Amino acid sequence: MRNRRYLTALLCCVIFSSCSLNEKTIDLGENIHHDDFEYSAQQVERSEEIGNMRTRGAFLVVTFQVENRALRVNHRWSNDIAYVVDEGGAEYENNAEAQKELDRIKPFGYKPEYVTPAGNTETTILVFDVPKSLARAFLKVRGSVLMGDVFDLDEYRRTRVKLF
Repeated sequence: MRNRRYLTALLCCVIFSSCSLNEKTIDLGENIHHDDFEYSAQQVERSEEIGNMRTRGAFLVVTFQVENRALRVNHRWSNDIAYVVDEGGAEYENNAEAQKELDRIKPFGYKPEYVTPAGNTETTILVFDVPKSLARAFLKVRGSVLMGDVFDLDEYRRTRVKLF
C-alpha cells in the first residue's frame, strides 16, 4: 500500500513537471497571469530611430501594462520586468537610454521603478533594440515565485506574447 502511494505521488510529479515544459503563446492585449498581477503588451511598433538615437537594427517600442488585482498589496516592479526573445531563444533587454529618449520626445511618465497600488493599473513604454532581420519576436516577463504561482505551476514563466 505504501509503495502504491509513493508511485502515485511520483507519477503526479512526472505529469506536472512535463506539463510545465509547454510554452504558451498569447496575442497582444492578452494577459500573462502572475499571482495577483496581470501583465500585457498592449501595442508594438518598429522604429529605426528614437529622437537623437539611431540603431543598426530596429527598436521595438512596446506599450506594457501592469494590473494589480490584489486586495491590499502594492506591486513593486521595474523596467527590466519584461524582455524579448526570438525563435532561437536569443534575449533582448529593455534599452533604458532609448526608453528615456522616447520619454523626452513623447512623454509617457518614465520611472526607473513603479509601485502599483492594489486595484490599480499602470502602463509604461519599453524599448528593445533588436536585429533588423528579426522575423518573429515574443515578450516574456520575469519575477519571483509567489504563492499563486504554485497552483498554476509558474505559468507566467512559460507564457510569451507574440509581438509579430
